[in-house]
Amino acid sequence: MKKKIVHYLSIIAVILLLLNVVLDLFKKKSFHPNAKELSRAEIENIFWKILDDYGIKANWVTKKKFSQADEDSIFYQFNVLLTEDIPIPLIIKDINNVIRKDISTYVSEEKKIFGDTELRIYSNEFLKLRANFIPDKNLKRDENEISFLIFDAMDLDEENLKSFLMSKLPINAVIVPSEDLSQKADSLSKYSKEYVLILNNDVTDTKMKLSQDFKKEILRASIENILNSFPKNKFVFVDESSTLFNSPIFNYVRDEFRKKNRPLIHMSECIKLNQSEDEIFSKLKFYLEDTINKRKIFYTDFNNFKKVTYMIDKFRKKGGKVLPISKSYLKDRN
Repeated sequence: MKKKIVHYLSIIAVILLLLNVVLDLFKKKSFHPNAKELSRAEIENIFWKILDDYGIKANWVTKKKFSQADEDSIFYQFNVLLTEDIPIPLIIKDINNVIRKDISTYVSEEKKIFGDTELRIYSNEFLKLRANFIPDKNLKRDENEISFLIFDAMDLDEENLKSFLMSKLPINAVIVPSEDLSQKADSLSKYSKEYVLILNNDVTDTKMKLSQDFKKEILRASIENILNSFPKNKFVFVDESSTLFNSPIFNYVRDEFRKKNRPLIHMSECIKLNQSEDEIFSKLKFYLEDTINKRKIFYTDFNNFKKVTYMIDKFRKKGGKVLPISKSYLKDRN
């Protein structure tokens, strides 16, 4: 009996030994030193691409000669100046997300005094890039600002309305004055959402309509009803193609709104995103990259807004800001 037990134990020991050998061979094969490694040029291209994603300008980056006894694979390092609002850990995370696809490459970081961070990228154990990230309080990224007006926000179904209200971005609703929408408009503030009013041909509420057939007393009363029904409104837009805008009473209506500190804003202030999908992407890309006019208002429906959120995320990563309408450049109009 004892001989059988010893015999079985011997067999198990041999099997375990063979398993260890196989596992060891598999590990060596997985991390074979001949695995394809990223070149220094490829790593530097990744590095520059990520810096550009964060709006870091080329003249904020300098090269400095570098030599170290145990590191002879590179001859210079990068010194990268950053604005204080750029999170260095996110830059390093984004770089790592790209290069980790190559199993032979890895990133090392070391925090230094005064807030500096040193980045090292190795491929097959060879140092391929070294960079120092240095926050500088005197630097500023391009201060581009955009706002979004969602013209169908009040007509969305339950699911999309919830998505609109819960959006982390401060997007704004567009409301055609109507007594039925007064309470709904008032509730937007619970979700940190704002709204604007628009005067166009869709205004049908008899207490708020502005018709050239009305006397001045009725027009004043309609304007009072509009402003009193939407007390949290800060801006009133007018459609230049509307009957009101092209009627003889427009100047009077405009002046009355101005007396109430609500100057009428032309819809031409807005950039409309209502074309085909490809055209919308192209148009938005053009305006987001425009550095001459740095403050813009976009006018679109919620479906198109959802399609371009990835472009807005890239814009924000570069330092751009998405503002509620009350903090847009229109605030200086009131």
